[in-house]
Amino acid sequence: MPKFIIANARWLSAGLLLCLFSGFGQTYFISLSNDAIRAAHGLSHSQFGLIYGGATLASAFTLSNFGKLVDRFSVRRSAILTVLGLSLACALMAISSLTVVILPLAIFALRLFGQGFCGHVAMTSAGKWYTKNRGKAVSIVGLGFPLSESFMPAVAAVILSTAGLAYLWGGAAIVLLVLSVPLLWLLLSVDRVPQEVEVATEEDVSSGMKVFHWTRSDILKRPEFYLVQIAALCPPFMVTAYFFHQQHLSSIMSWDMNVMVASMTVFAAAQVITSLIAGTVIDRFSAKVLLPAFLLPISLALMVPLFLREGAFIPLLYVGLGMTAGAQATLSGALWPELFGTRHLGDVRALIYAIMVASTAASPFLTGFLIDFGVGFDLQLAVMGAFSLLASGVMLLIQPNLAGLNEKVGQKQN
Repeated sequence: MPKFIIANARWLSAGLLLCLFSGFGQTYFISLSNDAIRAAHGLSHSQFGLIYGGATLASAFTLSNFGKLVDRFSVRRSAILTVLGLSLACALMAISSLTVVILPLAIFALRLFGQGFCGHVAMTSAGKWYTKNRGKAVSIVGLGFPLSESFMPAVAAVILSTAGLAYLWGGAAIVLLVLSVPLLWLLLSVDRVPQEVEVATEEDVSSGMKVFHWTRSDILKRPEFYLVQIAALCPPFMVTAYFFHQQHLSSIMSWDMNVMVASMTVFAAAQVITSLIAGTVIDRFSAKVLLPAFLLPISLALMVPLFLREGAFIPLLYVGLGMTAGAQATLSGALWPELFGTRHLGDVRALIYAIMVASTAASPFLTGFLIDFGVGFDLQLAVMGAFSLLASGVMLLIQPNLAGLNEKVGQKQN
């Protein structure tokens, strides 16, 4: 792996940085401003959840329609436009306390360019750049996610407590504009062109059959696509719910919020280790084989608040969340090109990202509504954990369908 990293350092670094910058649009970062935002505008949990969910849903719709531009634009152009948009989003968030009218627009832009396009551009590019070493590539690029989680929440918490919301988000806008844009411009000044051996490999799957490059309309006709979503949507929905309401959970559990923020380091470490292991497994076997197993850690972790209520178990919760998040980051980067090819990957991934983002839109509102209705958040998390176990079982049952997917398509098209 060291030789691979050295030879491809500039492209892997660019993808990693985009995943790192996505942190500004992720729930775990935005949610640290929840109390300040709700206090400024007098919003309840469900009201703010509705605004957050609506803005996120709008970003998902936008991404589904414009994500295919990654297939048409160069990676350099896509990356620069994404970071410029994210910088503007942070600037809007800095002044969102002035009027509630700005708040939905700011969240929409943060979710579109941060959670959406940053990861979309990074993972789509890595999936197209590499075939033979795709597992390694997406696992390295995906390290940007846990890297942001390891320090950004702690830095944000300090800035919020000492300077306030406007300084946090204004500073983020400046960092993105002054430092990130020039760095990405430099790293992506040379296009990464797959080697001939990689292009040849793309025409073969493990069975020796040709890979068909699916269009969006093709995959929507396959029941396997919808079945996989049962598992694929669990982490974004559940992790979003957890981090969005982490301050509320701290209150009802009498957990120290400082310990929870500090545990993000444990979350990030678990994510890094699991991501790298998942990349090796994918290159040796396939992405499909991870589907029945990657949800098991989060299934157990989400049971912690209901059954292990002592604050000493907080790190255990974050380890489980981190393991599944790490496995999913690598899995999502490798699974879709493995199943559907790379020619239309930008358009296909735009649809998948939009569905994922839509799940994160529904999560804060639904869980916030249940909280306001009197359903304990610890109970909600336990139910999510049980559902994850069920989803793992479904992924085990459909392994034969996924293994024969290319064969079925080949027979249909021949």
